Amino acid sequence: ESTVNSPVKDVTNKDLRCRTDKMDKASTKILTLTAGVKFGLEFHEGDTDNTRFIEGAHRGPGLIYLAPLDSNGEGNVWFKIFEKGYDPTTKKFYTEELMKTGGKMEFTIPTDIKGGEYLMRTEFIALHTADKEYKPSSKGDGAEFFPNCAQINLISNGTLEPKGYPIPGIYKSNDPGILFNLWDKYNSYKIPGPPLYSEDSGTTPPSKVVVPPGKGNPPPGDEPPAGNEPPPNNPNPSGKKPCHRKKRVPKK
Repeated sequence: ESTVNSPVKDVTNKDLRCRTDKMDKASTKILTLTAGVKFGLEFHEGDTDNTRFIEGAHRGPGLIYLAPLDSNGEGNVWFKIFEKGYDPTTKKFYTEELMKTGGKMEFTIPTDIKGGEYLMRTEFIALHTADKEYKPSSKGDGAEFFPNCAQINLISNGTLEPKGYPIPGIYKSNDPGILFNLWDKYNSYKIPGPPLYSEDSGTTPPSKVVVPPGKGNPPPGDEPPAGNEPPPNNPNPSGKKPCHRKKRVPKK
């Protein structure tokens, strides 16, 4: 997991993989998961469970990738198994759903994925400053990426080894889902990155993601405008960049 409480903004930076420069598989525990069985993920901006998931203005999509552990995340190895962006019916982004559950979600790894050891990479993309493209000379602009990685041992009878992509390399700073004006009117949103593994392989995922109801709401005053309502004069009045800090899994 990442212990860095700040976003990655440069899509060419290797920190986009896991938001850490300590990519040493020997230094991290491996969690055993079974394909087709739900497990819990929990995200907080601080060190403790009673901190909120993310600041209200940090709206955007959520994604999950896998890569073989022995690759150490390098090369064309990452494939996407989950993505959720903007719901035009509720006029909410996925991060807004997790604000209501206190940063908690449940997920099921599809049963057709081949068993073995993997890096599991979760990612949230905050779009509150994405109306301008990131440039090294203007570091306040651009989308904010919050990746985290965990090592897993996947128990599965599946045989599928999906096509992989490099991280960094899956995004461009001017991709439609990365260069995006959250504070303008919109009815849709294109999730950036490669397609879901099932679209690449021509298969249909045998299991689906379930986001359960839960407790936890952002503190009063942090809630963003609903849907695509016009923004306040200052969409981020605190001037801070709080974000989820770590990923947690159920204790054994």
